Amino acid sequence: MNVHSKFILTPVSEILNDATKATRCVESGIDIHPLCDYVMQSIFMKMTGAQEQKMKCICWELATVDFEIRRDLYSSWTLGECSNLTDKNKVLTVMLKAIVELKEDFDVNNAIDKQAILNETKCDVEHFFKHSSIYGFGEKEYNEYLKIFNEIETECLYYIADSQRVMFKKCDNCSHKTDTNKPLTCTNKKSLIFMYDCLYKHRNRCAHNLMSYQQNLPSLKTLNNDDYLYENYFVRFSLLIIIDKIIMTLYKIFANEANL
Repeated sequence: MNVHSKFILTPVSEILNDATKATRCVESGIDIHPLCDYVMQSIFMKMTGAQEQKMKCICWELATVDFEIRRDLYSSWTLGECSNLTDKNKVLTVMLKAIVELKEDFDVNNAIDKQAILNETKCDVEHFFKHSSIYGFGEKEYNEYLKIFNEIETECLYYIADSQRVMFKKCDNCSHKTDTNKPLTCTNKKSLIFMYDCLYKHRNRCAHNLMSYQQNLPSLKTLNNDDYLYENYFVRFSLLIIIDKIIMTLYKIFANEANL
């Protein structure tokens, strides 16, 4: 194992566990209401920051093994902070290319156990909610998250076809869109790409403190918008954990093949 491997293979969900321990001494009551937004925002920024650094470390490791990837990545770095979904999909594509170079019989489509990822992600978020001091305070937001998360299909994750290598699938050709046997189809919900876009905008608001000069509370019009449902920290945590589990699984395969 090299210097970056331990960090890359440390789940970002560990940050939720750290927050659970840190808030354990705080009594769960109405007096923690002002504290919760600070805690949730802090967790969110720690998770996004860790994932961005993890993406960069992965690129460094790939470039150390594959000189062609090194030339492509570092002759003109275009990935920025690796914070938006486009950049993360580029890292995913480079990872898959590096693995195929080392293992020609690599089964790209079946490399990820998507159902296991969904199950583990839900357990990670549930454990945080039920064992931290926000239990009760964030109940409404958590219940809304459950409704959203339970509508996610395995088909929504890790889409590999033709030249597309993406964390989340677009809904254009989704088979569930016209599946009348399902009570909740894709026509009744937003895509994971839309949800991540909401996450990315909130990441920028927090990182650059954009709320410091804007209205502190959302307007009634904003609250009444159906899309406001996705301004949910539990949804944000889940999306980051899902992406993290995908890249950790692929990195393990790469590290094993490269004898890191």
